[in-house]
Amino acid sequence: MISPDLLNDVLDSPILEPLSELTPTSFSYRPTSHVPSDKFPTIHAVVTQRKSQLAALDDHIDLLNHALEKLQHIQARLKEKRAIVQESLEFHQALASPACCLLPSELLGEIFLRCLPRTNYVAPSLDECPMVLTRVCRHWRAVALSTPRLWASLSISLLRADTTGGDEYKRWLEKASSVPLSIRVVHDMDLSDRKEPLSIQWLRPFLGRCSDLWWHGPPVQGLLDNSVQSLSRFQVTFQKVNLVSIPSPMPRLRSAVLQSLTYDLHSLHSIDLPWHQLLELKIQFALVSSATFLQVIGLCTQVQRVSVSSICEDALPQTGLQSFPLIGTVNHSIHQLEVNVVRAGLGSLFEVLTLPALEELVIRFCSPDRYPWPHRQFSAFVTRSKCPLKWLTIHRNKGAESHLTEYLKMLPGLKIVM
Repeated sequence: MISPDLLNDVLDSPILEPLSELTPTSFSYRPTSHVPSDKFPTIHAVVTQRKSQLAALDDHIDLLNHALEKLQHIQARLKEKRAIVQESLEFHQALASPACCLLPSELLGEIFLRCLPRTNYVAPSLDECPMVLTRVCRHWRAVALSTPRLWASLSISLLRADTTGGDEYKRWLEKASSVPLSIRVVHDMDLSDRKEPLSIQWLRPFLGRCSDLWWHGPPVQGLLDNSVQSLSRFQVTFQKVNLVSIPSPMPRLRSAVLQSLTYDLHSLHSIDLPWHQLLELKIQFALVSSATFLQVIGLCTQVQRVSVSSICEDALPQTGLQSFPLIGTVNHSIHQLEVNVVRAGLGSLFEVLTLPALEELVIRFCSPDRYPWPHRQFSAFVTRSKCPLKWLTIHRNKGAESHLTEYLKMLPGLKIVM
């Protein structure tokens, strides 16, 4: 690689000296002329000087030849890069041209919908869709603001809303017009030292348009009264097992998720839902007693998909609860059941549960091989249910492997995943 400083020195130096300075002027002799002997020293000095100059000029010529090769290569690269930039320029000019505005607003709005974050509840951000779409150009802003479905999903922090009176969230949801809403409400406020009641009545009319609501944290008294009749999916994340009761009817409710990673569920006294309407149910607690689970199954007469975590025996010394015999429970609607097991209790559940419509069963043991596989109870469950079981998945329990052949004989066509 040529040093830029060296190349600059060559280009700036007086390489091409005037010819008069390269020709001796003190005498004028031809090669055939007689030269006095006293001039020989001067002639030899000129010869020595010219040899040195020739060597220097040859070095400069080699340097420049090398530099020219490099410059030609750089020039070719620059031309190639210029062609790419020119193509990009023409492409983006075409995007910004009036012809781009001829794309139907409905189609552009559908494209915008594909740009939304992959979540059910969008957190407002200037750098993400849909907010960022309003900052590109006037046309895009107009299309984004006139596409209600872009604004139909929102994650709300009550702490953030309390500082602004909810204005930011209200403006967002108002853009959704009459489209059904999907809202997550995070109750992240500490009300222990608060003298004034929490003012979130601005939220009530939007909850009335919700088809999907996720409430995260302690409930707010009376907020959901007569305001959630359009709800089809309801999710509650408990900080503790608070009372969950929605006095107003929910004729469209079909899916429910109840979860708390720090509390156990040993009864339904604090939970009042229209269980008989549900088609999908997910229960995720630190521990779920078998009796409570069976009670839920008995109430959910139409449910098709059930997931429960984490099932356990009812006789737990640390709970101080009295143990009762499990009651036989039959559910004719469950097609898919997923059970996460953290303690002994799966065998007792199989002894009393009958699921004639079951097609898929997934069982996950949280502690590998800590509890034996309840082969006898499972076989009795399958025989009693007479279910068309097609898929059986058992995770982290090798004790079931020795019984797989027997299960395949009981259920021809069964697919087993271990």
